[in-house]
Amino acid sequence: MAGSAAWGFVKLVLENDVSKQRVEIYFDFTSPYGYLGSELVEGLAERCGLDVEWRPFLLGAAFKVAGTGPFMNVPLKGDYAKRDLERTAREHGIPFTLCDVFALKQVAASRAVTWTRRDAPEKTADLVHAIYRFAFVEGGNFSEAETVADLAAGVGLDRDSALSAMNDPAIKDRLREDVEAAVDRGVFGSPVFFFGEEPFWGVDHMEQLERWIARGGW
Repeated sequence: MAGSAAWGFVKLVLENDVSKQRVEIYFDFTSPYGYLGSELVEGLAERCGLDVEWRPFLLGAAFKVAGTGPFMNVPLKGDYAKRDLERTAREHGIPFTLCDVFALKQVAASRAVTWTRRDAPEKTADLVHAIYRFAFVEGGNFSEAETVADLAAGVGLDRDSALSAMNDPAIKDRLREDVEAAVDRGVFGSPVFFFGEEPFWGVDHMEQLERWIARGGW
């Protein structure tokens, strides 16, 4: 009995060891809040002893289900969001330029990250940062696959392989499946974070997320 009780205690500790867990971030590359979240999530993960799981997501799929659209298009709310984005970036010391998000097309970038998640996971974070910063620091447009391939090469990935991956039917299918799974999971915005099955929407909920992780949930 004593041995069984001891094993039960060890098993409980192992199951609750957050170092073996992860924080997931769902993000859309056209989302300025997604950019801010991408700049903050690794710090949170490091403080909590977690890995980061990067999950590219296409907001358009969620908009269709929810019957909504980009918040920047909404009267009054869009003006507030512009101010809030700049204020939040300043608060956290994150370089930020509000580019023309409606000129951005995120499919090629999302396919490239889907590829790295499969074939070069150690480069995924680097590519996410390169793409986001190109848009929201430099004011660039990553809509074209050629541009994404250049950004991939800049972080040490093979440019031709990146281009090929963005046209690979298997990668296209994988991204489509990932987006459908995200909607089924309840993802409707960018960024959305998950710790286990608990969702947290938005950069403004990251402090609550960190407390949740520290407490092991409420």
